[in-house]
Amino acid sequence: MAGHILRKGETGRIDMEAAREWYDRGALKGHPDALVALGEMGIYEQGSVTQAEAISYLTRASEAGRTDAMRALADMYRTGQGIEADPEKARYWLEKSAQSFDSEGTKSLADSLFESDPKAALKAYEQAAAGGNIDAAYIAGVMYAENFNIPPDEQKSSKWLRVAAEGGHAAAMADYGLLVYQGVGTNKSEKQAAAWFQKSAQKGDPEGQFLYAFTLAKGEGVDQNFEDAYYWVLKSIQNSEDAVDIDMYDKDKLTLKTRLEDNVDPALIKRARNRAESDK
Repeated sequence: MAGHILRKGETGRIDMEAAREWYDRGALKGHPDALVALGEMGIYEQGSVTQAEAISYLTRASEAGRTDAMRALADMYRTGQGIEADPEKARYWLEKSAQSFDSEGTKSLADSLFESDPKAALKAYEQAAAGGNIDAAYIAGVMYAENFNIPPDEQKSSKWLRVAAEGGHAAAMADYGLLVYQGVGTNKSEKQAAAWFQKSAQKGDPEGQFLYAFTLAKGEGVDQNFEDAYYWVLKSIQNSEDAVDIDMYDKDKLTLKTRLEDNVDPALIKRARNRAESDK
């Protein structure tokens, strides 16, 4: 605790060297928190702790059962940070983390297997998802729908996308809402689909914003509202411009935007545009 206070400056003064001295005292007694803290300091070369020393501290913490240390150690072996890169040792520690029911480590193991062994990766994603990792649940849901190496399974895709959506994953809300809208792998309901699209839109997902705009424009599952439809399609376009990947819905967004501009009261369009501009 003394080391933590000095390292974080919780009394107003950061002193990495003094923090190390206290952590070293804890490490001598095999205290896992002290070992992990020294490992973290070594990764960032704080308090004169080297990256090579970080390997030793994190190994000891890992052997004591700390899954956060296992993940950090695996990442160092993966990247060759402070030691020669060793993919086998990186995988070993991720597997140890997964065996300890650490969902984050299991998800990292799945990420490492994704290109070389998609089926093993999917199994690990499902394990991580069952442990509460919503990112893993989302990826598992998408893999059952779109990965050519995995036999498609609408029921499992729907199951994992729903788990991720209920966990607050914005993109999963949009994707699961689309399954509900189409009745794929779940009961069809325009009202429930619109509700999922709205949640996704409000969390800032561009696809969810477009799908919510679409349902508002058509009045499917929600009261028709052209002003809100135009507002959300503008938000979707705006957020897609900030995204790294090209959105598959880009053309549809522009088409919806143009149709609304051509057919809706200009006063409503202006209000919606002002709302979108004020959000920036």
